[in-house]
Amino acid sequence: MLGAGGVAGIAFHAGVLAAVSEATGFDPRQVDLVVGTSAGSVTAAGLRAGVSSSDLYARVTDGKLSAPGRALFAAVDAASGGGRPMDRLGRLRPLPAAPGVLWSAGRSFGRVRPGALLAGLLPAGRTPTDAISRGTDALLPAWPEMPTWVCAVRLDDGRRVVFGRSGAPPASLGQAVAASCAIPGYFAPVVVDGTRYVDGGAHSTSNLAVVADRGFDLVIVSAPMSRAGRRPAVPGALPAVLGLVGREVNRVVLASETRRVRSGGTEVVAFAPTTADRAVMGLNPMDMGRRGPVARQAYESALRRLERDELQARLGALERARRSPL
Repeated sequence: MLGAGGVAGIAFHAGVLAAVSEATGFDPRQVDLVVGTSAGSVTAAGLRAGVSSSDLYARVTDGKLSAPGRALFAAVDAASGGGRPMDRLGRLRPLPAAPGVLWSAGRSFGRVRPGALLAGLLPAGRTPTDAISRGTDALLPAWPEMPTWVCAVRLDDGRRVVFGRSGAPPASLGQAVAASCAIPGYFAPVVVDGTRYVDGGAHSTSNLAVVADRGFDLVIVSAPMSRAGRRPAVPGALPAVLGLVGREVNRVVLASETRRVRSGGTEVVAFAPTTADRAVMGLNPMDMGRRGPVARQAYESALRRLERDELQARLGALERARRSPL
């Protein structure tokens, strides 16, 4: 499970996956199911395209890529134009993007999350997601053969849609990832077969609950927008306070989803930013200059956790069992 989190989230995923792979031999490219939300969908596409954990880490830390990694990322850069769509702000429209979401929320109280409701009431963004979809399709022109789910929100009624899952609307992987990354109010909604979609993080920044009752032995979650550890002291600056509140809400949602998945007998191991991680991540998740420091810090924190909680041995044993012939 790879959660939302912008540029910092992609870097956090890279650090966590590199640490887990190094310590246990775990290969996230071969998992039975990979689920991505927003930034996590970008990482999920990379994994299914064959990008190794070490290359994901090298990419965000400006390290040395393997030959296959260089070829894959060169294709992405060529297709996307090397542009960064978050480098500038687009103009917002003055009217709500989907006022009808209020009607949906009223009819289905509790099923439309506050974030999805807000997404429908914000003005529609105008920044295109073409670079995201082109870059993704350069990695994988067709939907991966191995199960891959990408979470987005249907803008008009605020409901979560999981592209790639049975019964989901047909879409290319590039369309699905772009939809999952379409931050409400900034990116233009992504239209798939006449229906508008926005960032899957508007429903849940992790969407862990989609794997409840799937019968997995283990689910590993990387949740960049949540938090780990004891409740931190309340900061004085308003932006920091709002950031902390957001992380606390995401932590509560993740805890609830974790209980639901565990109730079905599946073990859940979640990696969320520690106090030290959050200090490096800062308050701007789209700060490209922090990619390397965030990935390195997440890597070190994940290694320490693996050793402290004896997760290294448990995950290593599960990976060896998965690889061994019947």
